[in-house]
Amino acid sequence: MSRIIWLASYPKSGNTWMRAFLANYVLNTPDPVPLGDLRAFSLSDVRPRFYDQVFDGDIRRMTAGESVSLRAAAQRRLAAAKDHDHFVKTHSRQGMLQGMPLIDRSVSAGAIYIVRNPLDVVPSYASHLGVDIDRAIGVMADPDHATLEADVQIKTAIGRWDTHVASWLDDAQSLPVCLVRYEDMRAAPEKTFGQVIRTLGLPSDPDRLARAVRHSSFEELSRQESESGFSERPPHMERFFRAGRSGAGAQELASGQRDRLVAEFGAVMRKLGYLS
Repeated sequence: MSRIIWLASYPKSGNTWMRAFLANYVLNTPDPVPLGDLRAFSLSDVRPRFYDQVFDGDIRRMTAGESVSLRAAAQRRLAAAKDHDHFVKTHSRQGMLQGMPLIDRSVSAGAIYIVRNPLDVVPSYASHLGVDIDRAIGVMADPDHATLEADVQIKTAIGRWDTHVASWLDDAQSLPVCLVRYEDMRAAPEKTFGQVIRTLGLPSDPDRLARAVRHSSFEELSRQESESGFSERPPHMERFFRAGRSGAGAQELASGQRDRLVAEFGAVMRKLGYLS
């Protein structure tokens, strides 16, 4: 039976970049994979059609609570959507909600977990949500933070930034998890993405790796968005791909905002090397 390889992250932490790299490496095309093709290459755990297959009735009438109760069943359909293990994007935390597992391990092969310094996440997430930075900090510190899809009530339980990270990394013994820091993707892309390729057991080819890194670079993704748009960009955002540099977001924060983030998330930030 085919299984899911989760591409998991807190929002605005580099998930799309990882998906673009993997698409370019696996498909190995001479030209960059179009942004519009990412939806077919890596599915999403909130894709309505998989809930439609398990919901008894018109999916437009499904409640958020019903979507949570159907997550495991939808994920079983999602795993079976391809005849081989395949990548699925998620922003969900691990754990339980309403007595139901948010990630069905029975159909999970493992996960790549992408993490980013919350000092850089928060300005990007504020732009994504259409709120100011102080509000975004509050959202990232909310244990009940969740999102709903625009057209149907499919709920994603996200929670606090630090507990989101811990929910994936602390479960690495029962579900294999490959941790990837956004900052390492930026500073040493070939080394970092090369480790991902080896972890996945994909054929190792230095030329193929270098080409996939070029084809999924921030500059290339930004160029494609400028020319063709990107369906995952919220309507209120001018651009999905912002600065993309490590440390650029933190420069937008006032000292009090940085102090608040450290007070909330300092323990996990230190564990990940974001604080000395």
